[in-house]
Amino acid sequence: MRSPRPWAAELALGLAAAAVLVGPAWWRGEPVGSAGAEAPGHLWVQAWAAAGWPTWPTGTDLVSGAGRWPVIDPLPTWLAAGAARLVGPTAAWNGLWSGWVVLAAVGGGALARAAGGVGLVGAAGLAFAPIWLGSLASGLTEDGAIGLLAVALALLVSGRPRAGGAALGVLAWCGLYLAWLGAAAALVVGLARARRDGMARWVVGAIVAGALAAPAALPFAARIRGDTHRSGSPPVVDEPRWRVNPVRRADLAAFVAPGAEPAGPGREHPTYVGWAPIALAAADLHPALGGAALLAGVALDRPVFVAGRPRLEENPVAAAFDALPLADRFNHRARVWLLGQLVVVVVAARGANRLGRWAPAAAAVVVGEVVLVSPARVPLPGVPAGSPEVYAALAELPDGPVAVEGAVGPGVNPQRVLYDQRAHGRRLLVDPNRPGPAAECRGCVVVALGAAARLRTEARLGPPTLRTGDDAAWWVPPTGAGDR
Repeated sequence: MRSPRPWAAELALGLAAAAVLVGPAWWRGEPVGSAGAEAPGHLWVQAWAAAGWPTWPTGTDLVSGAGRWPVIDPLPTWLAAGAARLVGPTAAWNGLWSGWVVLAAVGGGALARAAGGVGLVGAAGLAFAPIWLGSLASGLTEDGAIGLLAVALALLVSGRPRAGGAALGVLAWCGLYLAWLGAAAALVVGLARARRDGMARWVVGAIVAGALAAPAALPFAARIRGDTHRSGSPPVVDEPRWRVNPVRRADLAAFVAPGAEPAGPGREHPTYVGWAPIALAAADLHPALGGAALLAGVALDRPVFVAGRPRLEENPVAAAFDALPLADRFNHRARVWLLGQLVVVVVAARGANRLGRWAPAAAAVVVGEVVLVSPARVPLPGVPAGSPEVYAALAELPDGPVAVEGAVGPGVNPQRVLYDQRAHGRRLLVDPNRPGPAAECRGCVVVALGAAARLRTEARLGPPTLRTGDDAAWWVPPTGAGDR
């Protein structure tokens, strides 16, 4: 007999997944995410959003040039910032991420069932999708709401375009990248359903989605036009960490090659599909797999890398994508596999129907493969909560903004200086979008992190005002001594 509440098992799986993925970092008192990727920067955003809550997060005067600085995921940021006022920043951050994991399981299950598949397989496949776990490990908060994307598509597949359009519109407030992927998928679903249901209802759904999404996209109009967009391809060199695709593109072998990848600096985008989902999807062979193949082609970009080395100069799928408007706005093509993996998960859930009463076991196999042999990090890493002692010592110095030496360079995450602002609360003389050497200043504090930066700064400014270990700080008066 069919369960009257088919989502109950998917909810339970989501809660268990949240405990596995987020729980260890929470237990250590650390915010989940990689310290070597973008988690420090996003944590900083939530910190200043919490300081100004309930004001909507539209910018901050704590850094240079960010007074009108749109947040890429304003709705989750605003909600987490409010929670941080009650339970603290780490608990609010980890609670948000736990909620995303649960939503991914519930949304994946809902989409799988709407498409005629086994909900539990859809829930497991999305909550433990390696490419999405890479986004979470990298601190990409704008990818967190993939479960809402799945819910929106489930509503559309079920023939509810207005509700699905509303969900897509809300998704834009959680991250424009996911909203763009959702719009592309919704267009395919809508065109297929409109031939059977009539066009009018689907046009209304599109209007609802657009009306809700437009205000979220408007602050990014300049970037969408390309006025402030950073473009350009990285040099074509061998990539030793190809299993997690840290730079620009996906590696062809990364889609199928198991094996762990040592943690390193930068973002992680493991496109490992999983042999269990592949086998289940092969049992159904739905035409949607053709769409997943095209998305894989886009993710590969040009030239095509295989096991870390460039092998093929041409890629017709990537070339066709490059010809589309706004294609150059996608700095990291591997991220389009978020949608490709979702398609594979749904088709795999359909294939699981052939297992009969053993179908729930397929969900366990899907999770087990990700945990045991995929490059995705399970559990997710945590960002060390502490900051260098020198920042706390700044309380002894006169008021003034802070310029930091040694905040960029090999092995140094430039967003860490933003994260550490929480330890001193002073204005930073740094551009958050283009971190670089410390800005010139007078009436400010210059902080040098590490022995090398300290010696360089000491040669210019003389003995430090204070020192803690290898770190040091100088007070630069508004006039007089110092040339900064």
